[in-house]
Amino acid sequence: MATYSCGKKAKAILIIITIALVAFAFIHSSMPADISSEESGNVLEFLQKILDFLGFTPELTDHIVRKSAHFCEYTAIGAMLMSCAFAFDKLKPYKYYINVMFCGLATAVCDETIQLNVEGRAGMITDVLLDFSGVIFGTLIMFFIFLIYKKRFIAKSENK
Repeated sequence: MATYSCGKKAKAILIIITIALVAFAFIHSSMPADISSEESGNVLEFLQKILDFLGFTPELTDHIVRKSAHFCEYTAIGAMLMSCAFAFDKLKPYKYYINVMFCGLATAVCDETIQLNVEGRAGMITDVLLDFSGVIFGTLIMFFIFLIYKKRFIAKSENK
């Protein structure tokens, strides 16, 4: 069976975006605790203003913002890793699932390891689990999107 893959340019773009997301995560992990806290505080203040405007009054904390950011960041990384798999095989991107999971887990472990060497920060197993759950979530979202794409792609090719 033939492999239907994206062109070299599309593959390169997806890989570059994925690397940029990983670099973004690593850069934020290498920030000292005081700078990271200030950044989280600014995001918390911004989110609180939006929620207040919308009429919601949940108890957001710096901790919730940080953990949500980790999960969202790694959901995006998981989605991009799965997009890279799709770029290499549009019909069977799941054959790269082990590679995607390994890369996602390795990124999470490296991210937390970076924090072990940063003033005021700590690398935690629970954060590795949170990050990796984001990778799994992002991967599954993209996998289901690709299943829909595959059904439409096959339906179009059969109608020709």
